[in-house]
Amino acid sequence: MISKVFMVAALLYAATAGAERSRYTGIKVEPDIKVDFQFYRVFGPDVVSVSRQIAKQGQTQARGHIGMASYQLSWQLQTRPEADRCALEQVRITTRIKVMVPNWMDKARASAAERQKWDTLVTAMFDYESRHKQILLESVSQLGIQLAQLPVERDCAALQYQAWQQGQGVLASTRERFTQLQQQTDHGRTLGVIWPKGI
Repeated sequence: MISKVFMVAALLYAATAGAERSRYTGIKVEPDIKVDFQFYRVFGPDVVSVSRQIAKQGQTQARGHIGMASYQLSWQLQTRPEADRCALEQVRITTRIKVMVPNWMDKARASAAERQKWDTLVTAMFDYESRHKQILLESVSQLGIQLAQLPVERDCAALQYQAWQQGQGVLASTRERFTQLQQQTDHGRTLGVIWPKGI
């Protein structure tokens, strides 16, 4: 009876030890996240006039939208070939977020009601874009965990390919979540990102 229990314990330990060695552990993950806010100037006596100017600017500013955000997510593994495996030393994840928003230059001349309309519109726009940003930051965290726990590979090219597959999966999931957010909020309209009538 004792020998059987010992054998089971030994097999469990061997299985656990093997599982630990099959994945990298203690890998340093360095996220590099930068958010760049850019403002373009618009003028007008009221929100409708300003919105018409935004619509006319087309591709030159925010592609005809009130505001625009773009996102980039990339990753890099620092590896070193060893005799029996590819050593993974570090994971670097780079995220760039660029937000383009209008700056109503002569807003102070408008009525209090028009200023309130504009502030409500811009606040809703920031809320909508911040939800995209939150999704992206969650994806960065998810990707960091996955890359730091990649299966051990003998060949560094194979390890890089594993990382590429994991990254593509996270990117696909991120795009799907972006689409869901757009559908759930009607592209921000339910949050208040609504153009004035007649634009």
